[in-house]
Amino acid sequence: MDADLQRRSDRTRTELMSAFTSLVFAKGFENVSVKRVTATAGMARSTFYEHFSNKEDVLRACMTRFFEVVAECVVADEIPADLFKVLDHLWSNRRLTDAIFSGYARTVLARNQADLVEQRLRSMAASLCLPYRLAAIQIAEAQLALIESWMRGRAPCSVEGLGHGLFRSSRASALAMID
Repeated sequence: MDADLQRRSDRTRTELMSAFTSLVFAKGFENVSVKRVTATAGMARSTFYEHFSNKEDVLRACMTRFFEVVAECVVADEIPADLFKVLDHLWSNRRLTDAIFSGYARTVLARNQADLVEQRLRSMAASLCLPYRLAAIQIAEAQLALIESWMRGRAPCSVEGLGHGLFRSSRASALAMID
């Protein structure tokens, strides 16, 4: 793909993701349709389907930008560089917690986080006491539970404190599963 075409494609994806995000925050994931996303972005449905298979794909693309750094905690020897920045962003937008941590959106987020963690577990090239997928689900769910509880204000904690705890618990869980 030439550079101009790639830039246009990236711009279109960004516009679709932006329209999707604003709709999810305003109406909730379950109430957003591909038709509404394309209308908000001012694009044809065929354009949407050139970039995404369905609204779940858009949610995964939007959330991966933030949660891949959380998944990186599994294999990193030090706290990932952007972890505090991501957590600060999530905290600053905590009023929108229900949009991603409720209903089917939470299911999609958990599946996506497990995919991201599984990729990193496999990169460790180590034999685990559990199947990779099961270990990934366990770690991903723990990561999301910690972040969601913090965002909902169930226990006060600084961004730095959460980052350190998230990193240590994620890394320790991965290392504990090595056979």
